[in-house]
Amino acid sequence: MKKLLIITLSLFLLTSCSTGEQPIAQTLGSVPSCDQIDISKASDKKLEMPCLDGSSNVNFHSIKGPVIINVWGSWCEGCREEMPYLVDLYETEAFTSGKIKLLGVDVEESTLDAGPNFIKSHSMTWPHLLDIDSKSKFVFGMGVPVTWFIDSNGDVTYKHIGAYRSKKELFDHVEKYFKVKL
Repeated sequence: MKKLLIITLSLFLLTSCSTGEQPIAQTLGSVPSCDQIDISKASDKKLEMPCLDGSSNVNFHSIKGPVIINVWGSWCEGCREEMPYLVDLYETEAFTSGKIKLLGVDVEESTLDAGPNFIKSHSMTWPHLLDIDSKSKFVFGMGVPVTWFIDSNGDVTYKHIGAYRSKKELFDHVEKYFKVKL
């Protein structure tokens, strides 16, 4: 609880002392913006998380698909192993054209710069939310990585628990659950 209070207070102080310039995460390097997340789906449920670039808060339950949501942490070995497959996936036409979106959710970091540093070091150019108080455990579960496939109606069509062990496995799931050819 003390750790959570310190992280929350630090985040508040860092963002409240802004001079109107770029958000703190933006000054660390190229942390992608959450502008491309389609949040047009209405929902009575709330799970607000800040964008890791510091630009806004997003209600997870208002995200409209098709979207893949990958829950990760910089401390997670499986997350590090599967990240090159997600980077390759994001460079395919289905994602560069915007037909499918990709969203990361960074969880349980020990420092405020761990997530942004991980994003930069792994060339993760899609938007990411930050779960600073572990609220997403009630939606995504306890372990990471976990990858959710959400269709255009906002329904979860598939949930992959654990790390993807190959690029082919990930690509096959995208083709199967989104009916696209990669």
